[in-house]
Amino acid sequence: MLQSRINSVAVENRVMKRIFSSLCSRLLLPSSWYAKILAVLLFMPVFASAAWFNATWSYRVPINIPAGTTVNSTIKADVDFAALLTTLGAAGTFDVNSPRVTRADGTTLSTIQEFTDSIYAGTTDATGNSRGEVRFILEDAGPATYYLYFDVAANGPKATNPQTPINGNFERGGTGTATPPGWNASTRTNGNMDIQIRPSETVTVADQTTVNTSGIPNTGQFSYLIGYRTNTDSGGTATLTKSITVPASSPGNMIIRFEPEGWDSGANGSTTNYDFIRVRLLNPSTSAVLLDVVGPQLNNYVTCPFSPNYRTSAATSTAPGYGPYNNWDNGTGSNNHTLGMSATYNRGLQPWVACSVSLAGVAGQTVNLEIRVDNVSQYRSWFLLDDVEWSVVVVTLGTPETGVVVPGGFNAYETATAPATAISGVIKTKISAQAFNLDLVALNTAKTGIEPGFTGAVKVELLDSSNNTGALDANGCRSTWTVIQTLASQTFAAGDAAITGSAGRHRITGIAENNAWRDVRVRVSYPGTGVATAIGCSSDNFAIRPNQFSPVSVSDTNWSAAGTVRTLYNTSDTGGNVHKAGQPFSIGATAVNALGNTTTNYNGTPAGSLTSCILPVSGCTLGTFNVGTWVAASGVIASTTATYSDAGAFAMQFVDTTFSNVDAADGSTTVERYITSAIFNVGRFVPDHFDGITANTPGFLTFNDAACGTRSFTYIGQPFGYALSPQALLTAKNASGATTINYRGALWKIATTDVTQAYTYTLTPASTPGLTTVMGAPVITSNNNGSGTVSPNSTDTLTFNRNLTTPQSPFTAAINLSISVSDSSESGVAGNGVIASTTNAQFNSIAFDSGNAFRYGRLKLTSAHGSELLNLPVPLEVQYWNGTSFVTNTADNCTMFVASNMRQNNYTNNLSACKTGASIGSRLSAGRGNLVLVKPGAGNNGSVDLAVKLTTIVATDKSCVAPPLAAQVNATSANASWLKGKWSGSASYDQDPFARATFGVYKNPNEFIYMREIY
Repeated sequence: MLQSRINSVAVENRVMKRIFSSLCSRLLLPSSWYAKILAVLLFMPVFASAAWFNATWSYRVPINIPAGTTVNSTIKADVDFAALLTTLGAAGTFDVNSPRVTRADGTTLSTIQEFTDSIYAGTTDATGNSRGEVRFILEDAGPATYYLYFDVAANGPKATNPQTPINGNFERGGTGTATPPGWNASTRTNGNMDIQIRPSETVTVADQTTVNTSGIPNTGQFSYLIGYRTNTDSGGTATLTKSITVPASSPGNMIIRFEPEGWDSGANGSTTNYDFIRVRLLNPSTSAVLLDVVGPQLNNYVTCPFSPNYRTSAATSTAPGYGPYNNWDNGTGSNNHTLGMSATYNRGLQPWVACSVSLAGVAGQTVNLEIRVDNVSQYRSWFLLDDVEWSVVVVTLGTPETGVVVPGGFNAYETATAPATAISGVIKTKISAQAFNLDLVALNTAKTGIEPGFTGAVKVELLDSSNNTGALDANGCRSTWTVIQTLASQTFAAGDAAITGSAGRHRITGIAENNAWRDVRVRVSYPGTGVATAIGCSSDNFAIRPNQFSPVSVSDTNWSAAGTVRTLYNTSDTGGNVHKAGQPFSIGATAVNALGNTTTNYNGTPAGSLTSCILPVSGCTLGTFNVGTWVAASGVIASTTATYSDAGAFAMQFVDTTFSNVDAADGSTTVERYITSAIFNVGRFVPDHFDGITANTPGFLTFNDAACGTRSFTYIGQPFGYALSPQALLTAKNASGATTINYRGALWKIATTDVTQAYTYTLTPASTPGLTTVMGAPVITSNNNGSGTVSPNSTDTLTFNRNLTTPQSPFTAAINLSISVSDSSESGVAGNGVIASTTNAQFNSIAFDSGNAFRYGRLKLTSAHGSELLNLPVPLEVQYWNGTSFVTNTADNCTMFVASNMRQNNYTNNLSACKTGASIGSRLSAGRGNLVLVKPGAGNNGSVDLAVKLTTIVATDKSCVAPPLAAQVNATSANASWLKGKWSGSASYDQDPFARATFGVYKNPNEFIYMREIY
């Protein structure tokens, strides 16, 4: 029961309870007394003040309506709002739109009411000085208490008062308005007549004379102009009407204030001549005159001059009349005041006239107030109207009150935070320049729950909360957090339409911050301006990230240096810009917000996320992309140390996964937190260099003849090849020495012309005969993994050059081979180059399969003679230079000749071609051959010249081959130039060996060892 009673008490009683609890605590009363004493107080008769008109209004002051004041009276009060705020101890700038008058219940607005900022204490007052005049039409008879609500701008701007104004002072409507707000209608019979609200002004008007006329209102900033001032008077009437209800009792008076000006005149009792103002109260149904207020019909020109001149004749020096400007009852000669008017009405003066009449005769009636100006065409006359009022009762004000509940603090969180009474929650990652919403909550004093009674305007700021060096204060804020942006003023209302169960919770929509921030908090302060009495910073911080990276760039200066000369978007496997794998190139990105503008605060370090492998088309494996070191400047980031580890092309995007790390644990998804670019292509990359190693142990073929079983040397000048060809393993690598495995398929571009084979040698004893190589196209095989093998052509031969003039001593040879490759296919594009080998495949001291000795040789052929009846052996041997002389080369068991190598010519005596022929075994033995000429037979004595054709053959070189003997055949070459000698007196070892074979000639007697004759 007690709790129910406590909960039913209005806001004022909640404030009372707080004060009471504090007082009890200071009096050191036992806590058990609190409830007892409070219950007594609460169950005492409660004289509660009126309910509060609107929770968004913070202050009010009672208006004391005195007893006897009748309904429909005009209530007037001069109000100094600055003084009222001081009394309340409140700070802030008075909101000129905030005054509202309510009836005694505190909530129902008075139907007709107004606040005039420019009038105070019955005179013109400066605007913006927090004081003015309040008027309203009373709807409840006195005594009564009405309420005047007001506020400061910091508590949220208030709209213009929607209620109908009295507007007897014409301060509403603005310059040029014909029918002022609160008035019924304005009419004129001549369109040249003035009917409009005018500001304070001085206007030059020319008629009978030219004058600077006063347009200064009686009070305030505006008055109403009616008659002819702007245009020449061409006659007519102008009327302004308003409906009013006169109080039934104590109706008081009606007062009309006007300023007559012009050159025409009127007279008492004359309603036809000439220019005058007439004010009447009319029956709204019949238009019958109920009460005359101003006009000739009242015959009171002296006290209420209804025209600027008196009398209907032209003025003379001694008599008033039309023609002069504002001469009233004076002649033109002097201020003679023929009617006895006061000095206020001296010639040319422009006084405001105040005419008053009792409303007793129309008490309790609703009437039409008609203000009418009649003009007869000739001289201009016009009237300014101001401060029309009736039945005015001046009232006093009571003690100002406040309806504000000051919270203990504030928090902010996502709009989806539940329940509606939550006091804390998270704020997820936001995107710069993309509007988002948050809920603000007012906390109770203990900050353990929402303060549902709080209403009022607050200041909301976004803070850069990245600097936490300052101490955390009681409001959850640090002094080192700086303001990013102050949002539009927000007002906590009794119920926020966007939130269910929203007392103490307010939704702020359309928040947008154009820049990027890693660590942001929301600070809420009350009141919205001035010194804050309640502050709270959001318990959760959040990031405002860029929307994306755009544009992005990938470029270089050349294929091994970073820069911005060339772009690297090449995805073709031939041509275009290429860059060496592992060598630095440039990348860049601009962080932009949702509007596409640069977020200059961004200084993150995105990674490169590879999304797909483009080249090579088949078997493509993504390498490693390294962004290098980012340098940020005003939202633009760049790196000149980016690298890619492999060959080919790929697609990628920049992804910053860390900028929004403050939201990593608050439920923000990676889509919400990560900053990405669009996917873009990068390429093409090529190996930085090639490295070679030996892949086998090759061997030379001694004597270049695998069919010869016994070999130990090779002749100088004799070509030799490989018993087992070298095989080099060449690997494409990046700048760090790792294999570029994507250098394969269409990207593998090593041609046979890109292979370099370099031979070197060392001879023992040392000499430098020179080495001649005959090389065919090497064999290149890709392993489809960034490596491949290179082997010399199987037909390749090497030859130690044979000196044709000086025999060379025997030596042993150690021969080395270096194999390297290059790729020149990219060099046709500016900035590209040739991919070269940095480490060659080096084959050192390649072994021979059967000896690495080399000898300088020659073939010797010796003349022979014998019986034509016997086969004739012809001595043939190979010799080598042993350093001193030529000796038989007994190690040669490989040299071979055929019979057709023996040229036979110059036949003599009875010996003719092919009577004999050559026969020889295939290979030499111990350096000697078994060349034999078959016996020509009896009667075929004679000689033939022999030569072994080692190289060149001419058409006349013929040979007879036996057995069997047949016709001559063309001689053939033995292809053994290394066995040529210095014969026939030649100066060079370039001659084929030759000899003569003679049949039928015997040896000299001293050449026989034993001779026996048989008979």
